Amino acid sequence: MNVQALLNNVNAIYPVAENNTNKIMYMNIALRSLSPYFGLVSEDDSIVTVANQDSYAFPAGLSDVSQIIDFAISNQVTPLSRYDYGRYKLSKGNDDPQNYNSYFQIADSNGNKKFVIYPAPTTSGLTIVIRFHKPLTELSPTNLDFEPEFDPRYHDLLVFYCINMLASSGLSPDTIQADNFMQKYDSKLLEYWKLQMEQESSQQNRRRDNDHWHPYTSFSRGY
Repeated sequence: MNVQALLNNVNAIYPVAENNTNKIMYMNIALRSLSPYFGLVSEDDSIVTVANQDSYAFPAGLSDVSQIIDFAISNQVTPLSRYDYGRYKLSKGNDDPQNYNSYFQIADSNGNKKFVIYPAPTTSGLTIVIRFHKPLTELSPTNLDFEPEFDPRYHDLLVFYCINMLASSGLSPDTIQADNFMQKYDSKLLEYWKLQMEQESSQQNRRRDNDHWHPYTSFSRGY
């Protein structure tokens, strides 16, 4: 359901004199807590290597190496196929990254982050492909037609959390209703977690292995 439908549900279940901006703010609090676990997966190829340069700014939507799922660099300027890429792995520490094709994170005194690749590329124009967890787009009172970017069967999570915040706010908090809707939120969230775990377990798993036995595990573009 879109933002307007979410607001309609909130108003129908728990009518209260609160403006839509604050209601959407409460929904975004819940959205930010869901984002690391139920967010989107995005693939960015907007960055290309510069010869002898090892540090690069993060692309849009990526702010920390902890979001990265896969990292690869093309073997040549014009890859022959979706498999013509070399995979890089997250370094175990900034003080000892020079063990394999790796990437890690640095930050300047202002907290601005960059990722570093080792070894530094010797060729310009190689495509850097980063597959990462993308945060869910937050809701806005200026775009009421927007739909939250997760399973629509669980959009009620935002409604329940919003009502919990409305009931627990103000000079006379309604603690009974606040607790009631937080329980509804927790129950629905548990159901969502269970669904995700069932979906993941149904996927074919790789056999138990040791990555060190296969330092050049293949990488392919796309999903």
